Amino acid sequence: MWWLRTFLVLVAAASTAACGFHPLYGRDSYDADIQGQLASVRVLPLPDRQGQLLHNALLTNLSPRGETSQPKYTLRIVLQLTESQQALRKDDTATRNIMYYNIAYYLYEGETAITAGTFVHSFSYDFLLEHYANIAAQEDIKKRAAGSIADEIRTRLAAYFAKASEVKAGR
Repeated sequence: MWWLRTFLVLVAAASTAACGFHPLYGRDSYDADIQGQLASVRVLPLPDRQGQLLHNALLTNLSPRGETSQPKYTLRIVLQLTESQQALRKDDTATRNIMYYNIAYYLYEGETAITAGTFVHSFSYDFLLEHYANIAAQEDIKKRAAGSIADEIRTRLAAYFAKASEVKAGR
């Protein structure tokens, strides 16, 4: 029976290879054309410290070699952060904090919006008895959130550019 399972797995793998499926995170996700388009995105500045962290993470993800002098696209991000305290102790002090990030992004080519999207990420951390530990945990969450959100936006923009390239090529 093991040979039947092996055979079925091989047939399934062969059928997905022929259907045009391309993994977004594989080596093909670093296609030179898509990389060039991502590098030509100018990220508009965001307000406050969390916005600055996200802006810097986006710059690193989209154009690791530095910002282009002649951007073709403009990316505008709207970031809303809300916090919720969870898991109360008997004395009504919180033991856990959840931070919700509501993100909307808009990609423009000139004055024309060519793609947009929204998504929500949540991150949490535990409150400890030491005040400094809580501050450090909150700062760590903000940095990790910025990186995670930047990864999500980069992935969505790469998918958009890949799809637009396929449509342009007539596939």
